[in-house]
Amino acid sequence: MKYCLSQYTLASIKFLAVLIASLGITVPSAMALTFDIPSNSNIVGEIQHVTVQAGDTLANIGQQYNIGGYEMVEANPKVSFLFPEPGTQLVIPSQFILPPGPRQGIVVNLSEMRLYFYHPNGKQVSTYPVGIGKDGWHTPIGKTEITRMRTNPTWVVPQSILDKHAKNGKILPATMPPGPKNPLGRHAISLGFSEKSIVIHGTPNPQGVGIRSSHGCIRMYAADIERLYSKVKVGDLVTVIHKPNKIGYIGQKIYLEAHVPLSEDLYKSQNFSQQAIQRATKLGLAATTGNLQQIKKIKNRASGIPEFIGYR
Repeated sequence: MKYCLSQYTLASIKFLAVLIASLGITVPSAMALTFDIPSNSNIVGEIQHVTVQAGDTLANIGQQYNIGGYEMVEANPKVSFLFPEPGTQLVIPSQFILPPGPRQGIVVNLSEMRLYFYHPNGKQVSTYPVGIGKDGWHTPIGKTEITRMRTNPTWVVPQSILDKHAKNGKILPATMPPGPKNPLGRHAISLGFSEKSIVIHGTPNPQGVGIRSSHGCIRMYAADIERLYSKVKVGDLVTVIHKPNKIGYIGQKIYLEAHVPLSEDLYKSQNFSQQAIQRATKLGLAATTGNLQQIKKIKNRASGIPEFIGYR
């Protein structure tokens, strides 16, 4: 039974992803996930399946479908991250319940490590995996806006990061110029959070996307940030949430998409199970013992896949 994201598991995933890169295993560019928003549903995309081939990893398979590392682990909990057995059938969790709240601008749901961009036409949504703040370097939640946009940015290293590395005997330069080793990649979108400098940006290390890997910023694959950068502007709304349990519907059917909640107290201040029940009953789900048990079962499984819980 899972209750919070294991820092050990995430660290292991990151180590294995780095190992993949060091072995020279290349990952094809991810496809863009853009969907028409249906009129009778708040669920987009569809679940896919793929057969593991020799040399595959969950990381490189996921990136081909624009799915992050931890999303692949949630959907395939019994499969080795680095050495999945050839012939194994994998689930690609490429169906998503849209996050609760206004469908405007950028919405980042930290618990699923995924960003949603609502197109200005109100008819389409694009979604991308993201890397978020690691333990001790949380990504803030709340509403803000885009305050600055830069191509080929210079990274001005925050004092907190300089101090952290100095304690470990490593002296970082105060600034890092544009180039292939710049941690911000080629595109940077600054946000207006007051507590610290938070940026949505690319990265030269794609293995850091889809896991908890940053100092609080939101990391994206290079191709994804380039797509997003071309669609947004200064002043656009950005909402960062932590909603591990999302309720969805297709016609009269109601679904629950459950993720493992983040472990810090900042993110655990709400009763996620009760919220899921309230949203489901608001849609018309009867609060029967069977329905409530199904919600609990799916929440504890936390597969990251929309699963049927009952009828409206």
